[in-house]
Amino acid sequence: MSDAATPVLQSTAFAQAKARFSELMDRAVHEHRVQLIDRHRGKEQAVLVSLADLGALLEVLEFHPRVSATDGEFVIRVPELKQVAGGATLDEALDELVELVEDQAQDFLDRLDFYLQTDRRGELPWVLKFAITDPAERRALFVPSAPDPGTGASAPA
Repeated sequence: MSDAATPVLQSTAFAQAKARFSELMDRAVHEHRVQLIDRHRGKEQAVLVSLADLGALLEVLEFHPRVSATDGEFVIRVPELKQVAGGATLDEALDELVELVEDQAQDFLDRLDFYLQTDRRGELPWVLKFAITDPAERRALFVPSAPDPGTGASAPA
């Protein structure tokens, strides 16, 4: 056993990464190998990972929407993103929620350095999950699960 720990992710120097970027992309996308790129002798590091692999990484995150209906209005709360939306129907509330979260995600990612310095930094994985989801499928992220009548456990709606 060696005294020095072997890094799990092998890094590529920035200058080499520029020259071999196509190869690094192929490794990340086709071979599903995370690529660590460093600059200034490791003082700055970035990771290249395929979008599909990032999606798989974030797959474990599930939004837990809370829906209530009172006085002809549906309200959906998404605690993971601290969002609340409403509408006269569940569909209207979902549409408003998707629009609000799109705006939130855009702002969050545009001002990431700011948000990472606040107590909202924990929202980043949730924002990324939403952002990389196909726009046609975003609404489904917030459709609440209905209890399974046989077991009482939640099942997709």
